[in-house]
Order: sequence, then structure tokens, then C-alpha cells
Amino acid sequence: METSELTLRNGLVVTPSGVLRGGIAVSGGVITHVGADATLPRGDEDVDVGGKVIFPGVIDPHCHLGVGDGHGPEKLESDFVTESRDAAAGGITTLISTTVFGTESRVWAVEDGIRRGTGNSQVDFRFNVVMTLREHCAEVAELTQRLGCRSFKFFTGYNGAQAASFGMLPEGVVWDFFWEACEAIAAGHPRAFPMIHAEEPNARNMLNDRMRTTGRTDYLQSWHEASPNILEPIQIYPAALIAHEHGCPLYVVHVSAWESVELIRDFHARGWDVVGETLGAFLYWTAAEGDAKGLGAYGKIQPPIRGPRDRDELWRGVNDGTITLIGTDCQQYTIESQQGDFWDARVGLGPLMGTLLPSCVTAGLKAGRCSLDTLARTLAENTARRFDLYPQKGVLQVGSDADVVVLDPNASRPAKASELHSISGYTIYEDEELYGWPELVYVRGTLVSKDGAIVSEKPIGRYVPA
Repeated sequence: METSELTLRNGLVVTPSGVLRGGIAVSGGVITHVGADATLPRGDEDVDVGGKVIFPGVIDPHCHLGVGDGHGPEKLESDFVTESRDAAAGGITTLISTTVFGTESRVWAVEDGIRRGTGNSQVDFRFNVVMTLREHCAEVAELTQRLGCRSFKFFTGYNGAQAASFGMLPEGVVWDFFWEACEAIAAGHPRAFPMIHAEEPNARNMLNDRMRTTGRTDYLQSWHEASPNILEPIQIYPAALIAHEHGCPLYVVHVSAWESVELIRDFHARGWDVVGETLGAFLYWTAAEGDAKGLGAYGKIQPPIRGPRDRDELWRGVNDGTITLIGTDCQQYTIESQQGDFWDARVGLGPLMGTLLPSCVTAGLKAGRCSLDTLARTLAENTARRFDLYPQKGVLQVGSDADVVVLDPNASRPAKASELHSISGYTIYEDEELYGWPELVYVRGTLVSKDGAIVSEKPIGRYVPA
């Protein structure tokens, strides 16, 4: 009689072809069966999930381990220890960290990151490589072909001291540098791509200086007005032209403005490969709601949380395929570091991996804005496809890694920083009633989290090259 190491049954399985009633079977860390309960083998561990949703493990395409107090390699290692626990408990089974800053060799930095993640991460991981100097273009071939990297980040929205803090030149990423980088990326691998933080910095800096002297206390709305919507598409358009000229996709991180969604939709109509990623926080909050909640510096991010029209258009983009990925853009700041004057506080929404899935279930599925199928595509499958991890990751189908989340989308509880695993000590969702908290989380068939507690004996996360 056929058996499996693990069988999950009596659930609603979210597969690439739709939601089916039944379950999955797993052996050797890989899914061996997907189907009705009667078709599943008996498992050595046989779990009746009681009609709950069996969802693909979430892939976060955009987080920042190693950033914040003590920024650097040692902080990266400690963040792998703590923040991967937050990720696992939140249903993220693979994270892609935008970590490799500074001026040193990109190859060395990725190899060092692999060493620091291995044995410390509860979930599988990959890196987005930050390109800070022209010299890094010469390393693209080795990064793509030997180390399996596909994504190269450009902070086009930064200049001056902010750029220098990342190891960039004060002028930031100028277009001739981006041109040369796209040449190298296109030559390195046909599925490699540049990523941009689109937010024109000169106008933003000028408007920021004006706004901080007004004395306004609606901080997030003021922050939104200090970086108006049009600053995002101003940079998306030339970057898309250059990337398309070289035959490589353009990936726009944390899309926030309705104008940007429309522009990306127009590119798609032309047949151009321009990728729109947004953040779970942008799909949940508006600036006015954040001010009413008193988020203050906890809600300060570049680009900013914006208005209702922006949120509505982002959700429309999620549903029509214009916005194809959702990430966190989280950083592990301490609660103490985000106190004091709003305008002097660092940008970044703090820890978010533990709340990404429930915040999207709440703002999307429970609010009637999207379906389970759409959430699975934008939180898992599309990310796996774009980062060259499909079909190993991102889907519940035979032959794929058994990265699995069991959740009840109708059960809720308030978010509490004290119940999350991040070292930061705060969350922008404090006391928000969120639905769909993960109950069981498996990484390659191994149970790593149960009801928010980490239960694996040791971290099993590994580097997953393309």
C-alpha cells in the first residue's frame, strides 16, 4: 500500500488551476500527490486540516536583512536568526533579501551572505544584488551564471548623503551607469533583470525641506505630499526605455502611485516586460488612515503610503495582472530608533514578514478585493516565475518543494508586536484585527511553525539559486 511521509487532507488546496477540495502528500520534501482525499496515500504523519485552506508558501521578493542598527554582515547574520523566524511564523517560506550594499565585490558579498544565512535561516533564501558602482557591472556574469542571481537593484531614487550611505556616488544612479548595467545584465542571463526604486530625488529633497518647516502634524499625509505621485513614473519611463533597448525586463519595486500602475499597464499593452511589485502595507493603509492610527515614524517609507485612489488602483492592478508581486520592504529597526522627530526618523516600515499574509488576506480576500487564487499568484507563484524559481517554488503541484501554509481565512486575532518574532518590538498593524494567520507552515515538508511558534529543531533554510 502506497504511503507518504506527510499527508494533509480535508482542506481547500489553492493550486495554479484553481481551488480544489482535498489535500496533498509529501515525501522527500517534495509534493507527490495533489487531489481529492480518496486519491491521497496514507501519511506517516497524516493531518486532517478540518476544511482549512492549504496555501503555497509565500515568497517575499523584497526585504532588507542586515539593515538598521549595526548595519553590516554581523547584523545580516543576526537578522537571519531572528527575522527568518518571523517570516516562517507568518507563512513566508522563501525570502529574497536586498542586502548586498557597500562598495565591496558583489560576488564576495553574495558568498558571504550565503555563509551567514546557512544554518541560521528558518526559511530558504536568495539575494537581490545592489549595484552601487560601475565596477560591479563586470561581476554580473559570475553572479548570474555561477551564483544563480537574477535580480540587480538600483536606488535611482537616492542621491547625496542618502546615496553615499549605501556606498553609492553622491549623484546617485545616473542613466549612463544604468545603461551600462543593463548591457551587462542582458548579457549575463536572459532572465536576469534590473530593479529600480523609482522616486525622483531632487524634487523630493526640495519638497521635503519645504514640508518639514510647516509644523503640520498629519505626518504621513505631509510625507505623501513631500513625495508627490508623479515622482515615481518620472523615473519608471526612462528606465523602461533603457531596459527595453537592451532586451531585459524592468522590475519596479514598491509601486505606490496610481499613475505608475497606469503607466505599467500601458507598457504591457505594447508588449514590454515591465514588472510591477507593490507592498502589503500599500494595499492595506492610506496615509490618512495611518495618521488616524497614530503611526507616525513607524509608517514613514520611501515612496510614501498614499491615498485611497492609489490603493484602489493597486488592487485593480493586482487583479488584472499589472501588479504581479507583493513584498514587504521590511527593515529590522529597533523601536527606540524610531522615536523622536518624524522628519529625522529613518525611512522604512520595520518588521513586516510576520504580518504580510494575514494583512493581505484581511485587506484583499475579506474585504472582497481579490480571490484566494489571486493572492496565491501574487504572493507566491508570480514571484517564483520572475526569480527563476518556478516550478520548484511558489506552487502546490506534484514535483514542487513542499512549502505549504495551512490557514483559516475566517479566523482573526489582533496583531501584537509582543507575539511576533522580530527583534524590532513594534508593528504598524498593532491591534489591527487580521484574518488568516498561519496555523501550520512547512518548508520542504518540514514543519517549522505551528500556531505562530517555531517548532523546528534547527534552522533548515538554504540558499536557492536559479
